[in-house]
Amino acid sequence: MLMRPHLHTPEPRSGYILLLALVFLGIFSAVSVAYLSFITASARSARYGVASAQALALAEGGVDEAISQLNENGGYTGETHTVSGAGAFTVIVSNVNTNTKNITATGFVPNVTNPEATKTVSVLVDINSSLVSFHYGVQVGAGGVSMNNGSEIIGNLFSDGNISGSGTITGDATVAGASPETSLSGITVNGTAWAHSLLNCTVGGDAYYASISGCTVGGTSYPGSADPQAAAMPISNTQISSWEVTAADGGVTTGPYTVSGSQTLGPQEIDGNLTVGIGSTLTLSGVVWVKGNVTFDNNSALTVSPTTGNEGAIIIADDPGSEATEGTVTLANNMSVSGNGSAGSYPMILSTNSGPTAIAVNNNSSSVILYASNGTVSVSNNGGANEITAYRLSLGNNATVTYISGLQSQSFSNGPGGSWAVIPHTYATSY
Repeated sequence: MLMRPHLHTPEPRSGYILLLALVFLGIFSAVSVAYLSFITASARSARYGVASAQALALAEGGVDEAISQLNENGGYTGETHTVSGAGAFTVIVSNVNTNTKNITATGFVPNVTNPEATKTVSVLVDINSSLVSFHYGVQVGAGGVSMNNGSEIIGNLFSDGNISGSGTITGDATVAGASPETSLSGITVNGTAWAHSLLNCTVGGDAYYASISGCTVGGTSYPGSADPQAAAMPISNTQISSWEVTAADGGVTTGPYTVSGSQTLGPQEIDGNLTVGIGSTLTLSGVVWVKGNVTFDNNSALTVSPTTGNEGAIIIADDPGSEATEGTVTLANNMSVSGNGSAGSYPMILSTNSGPTAIAVNNNSSSVILYASNGTVSVSNNGGANEITAYRLSLGNNATVTYISGLQSQSFSNGPGGSWAVIPHTYATSY
């Protein structure tokens, strides 16, 4: 009898299964490594992007610092490894010719020794014969700033003294100085706050400090930060003297002098007090130097002549040798200040008085640039300005300073300046 052959199905060999497992393991490992590399590269790229932006900000800050130092000391040649914010910066200033310098500033994050990112900014600066640079909405000396309810600075604030009260700063606020008494307290800062001590404040951005108490910080905190350095005032005494010479060259009028109706003056020296009567308008066609006090009565006005084009004009209250008592400016209720309608035609009111009422701005009056680097500017309820520079500043309820960016390169008619400033279109950044 024929027997059917027995059919045997072979079992898979163990070596084949192992090989298959190794193939899948290799694929899985390759995918995992690729994914981890992608995640690592993405994280590294994100960190570099943040560090790169911080380094660029430090380099630009180094340029600003160099310009400020040059305007205080023409012999400034730079600085090395200055610690600031998230890293440090180095500045090199070299001469191109008598009136032109090259500023090269490099920012390093997080440090100079082992930087994660570096950025270099290079600009040319020169002496502009009519330029004054107002870099802040408010710049104040050691007298500091007090802000009452509802007061607001729309822009940045730099102070060599304490900032206190209950107002709001929409930009950045910086308090220079290394003393524990130097502080920012009670203020709301929408941008970055930098002070030795931050007390009972609200900070929307980053905070740099040596000590902090009772503050909320919306951004990143940097405890143990170095204190900011004091900044030079934007106008030197030499510049003021030059403007006064220009005014005197235009003619001298014996005071006291009263403006009634509408009148145009400048360049002109007034040897005595100047009063702009109720409802009257003074139009500046150049520098007006008042060797006494200046008073603008209720509903009066100060404006700039169309002949100045897009340049501003200046009224100076200065009685040399009597700065403690003379050279005050009073802007009464509803007094207004305006340009001629052209961009840059801002009037400036400047006082050399060193007392507590160098410039007094009363209710509902408004003005453009107020300058009293030796004394106090007091802005009463609802008063306002576009830029204030003072030794001390007091803002009343609802007083407002609204900064205009064009004031970084403001020129004035009939008067030399002398500030170092960036030459347009020379800004270069290395990546």
